[in-house]
Amino acid sequence: MSPSRFTPELIAKCWRDALALWDVQVRLSPPEPHVPFRADADPANEPLAYINMVKRQVFVNFHLLESMSAEASLMAVLAHEIGHHARFPHTLGWDAELKVMEQRLLPGLKQSLTNFFYDLQVNEVVGRTHWEDLCRVYRNFQRVYARREMSPLFFFYLSIHEELWGCEPGTLVPRTELRAMEERFPGLRVEARVFAQTFYALPDPRLQFLYFCATFLRYLSGPDDGTGAMPMASDVPTPDVDDWDSALQSGGRWEDALGEARERGWLSADQVSSAPDALANIDRITRSLPGTGDGKLRRALVSRHYRREVDKHLLKLPAAPNRVEPYLRTTPEAWEYGDDPSAIDWTLTVLSRGHLAAVSPLRRELEAEEPPGTEPGVPELEIYLDTSGSMPNPELQLNAMTLAAQVLSASALRKQARVRGIIYSHGSPLVSPWMYDEEHARDFFLHYIGGGTQLPFDVLRQSAREKRDVLRVIISDSDFLANATTDDHMDMLVEAVRGSRMLVALLSLADDVHARQTLAPVVRERGFRLVVVKWLSDFGPAAAALSQALLEK
Repeated sequence: MSPSRFTPELIAKCWRDALALWDVQVRLSPPEPHVPFRADADPANEPLAYINMVKRQVFVNFHLLESMSAEASLMAVLAHEIGHHARFPHTLGWDAELKVMEQRLLPGLKQSLTNFFYDLQVNEVVGRTHWEDLCRVYRNFQRVYARREMSPLFFFYLSIHEELWGCEPGTLVPRTELRAMEERFPGLRVEARVFAQTFYALPDPRLQFLYFCATFLRYLSGPDDGTGAMPMASDVPTPDVDDWDSALQSGGRWEDALGEARERGWLSADQVSSAPDALANIDRITRSLPGTGDGKLRRALVSRHYRREVDKHLLKLPAAPNRVEPYLRTTPEAWEYGDDPSAIDWTLTVLSRGHLAAVSPLRRELEAEEPPGTEPGVPELEIYLDTSGSMPNPELQLNAMTLAAQVLSASALRKQARVRGIIYSHGSPLVSPWMYDEEHARDFFLHYIGGGTQLPFDVLRQSAREKRDVLRVIISDSDFLANATTDDHMDMLVEAVRGSRMLVALLSLADDVHARQTLAPVVRERGFRLVVVKWLSDFGPAAAALSQALLEK
């Protein structure tokens, strides 16, 4: 059949019928042809249909449908995609919530099974009237594009559809593999029949998902197992950072469902472990996601976790806007290919370049106006944070010293003060510019170096010489005492105290007797304060009390 089979009139009719099947009105543009993501892409790995939520556009791989001789299934394919958008999962927050629970039940799973879960829900509705069209898609895809033995996971998934729609065994799965699969997984066919009878009768979607995971677990040989090539896969958009953050806080809503799953015998006590630590959970989730190698998602989720921890220790204070919106135009420059087109100032370009405006545009970036100064009497704050190997990486485990730095910086920024951070361990420290908003400060104080401890006394002294009316806080442990007594560091520390409004050493120590003896030359200075924290868990409250004393009173 020629490509002209998919005429605009046919596509429009199938789209209307698909909407009518779900009885919904959606804000999506009618289907457009899918363009391969890569020119040399394997057709089996290209999506059959999907929804681009940025453009709110439905795309259909008409060429793939034609190559499978499944043109008559267009309406069923469109109804399948609308079902994902309108009902299953309906929201990406729910999708993220399921994937968080999935990682708790199946730790380290590389390829999520949630698409299988949603497809079972969608296909039950669409298949009530168009099961033959869906069968045609699954059957013909395997006949044309299957290049190796079907995975047990996909085999069981298709067996459920055969039982759901009353098909003869071998209608969707390869007949040649029926005996081998039954020998490898005794009772597979019976389990598929029981699943089809039980899954759709469960009253709660959380129970459905737990039953789904408990059943499909049998057909996974390991966390690296995949589904293989299949039609209508990867057609659910990816949750964003807000969805993931909300899902990570939803664990309490699952406890009743987990308890019932244990009572029904679906899951054993070993399979349902206690909820993991928040940071460990973030690490587990982000490691399993494709395209997260740069760590941006993990850093954003960790940052939000620390924000919640900070808010536990601080009073809610009227805050300046977190991020100042840029609106001042900078000096014009020549726009070059690859630059952001939105940066082009067409008015200026036309006025200055005349008829050459189209070929030689000018661009001007936007910058933010410097925020107003601090409240009267609130000093700028400079924090020296020890990130040596004795403390954990704050992205993987709660770091009490990092939390203390976050509490202090948030306190100052909420009083409209500026904050500067120096993160050190051994070697060159990380030095931030003066920061105005909590988000930037929170992100900066999540950096970690590891290794030995060496306070950058030269940076401290130079900073004290350049800006005297600054409150400086050093967050460290007993290694600070060892650093201070070597070379001429004690003299440099005294000079830094005299060049600061106040210098505070917030140290994790068993007691302050030895510290006061070691730091005697500095302790005598009027502008020095020593704060001892005996337990790491007290760093957050101590930092909150310190900020209250220094910034409020």
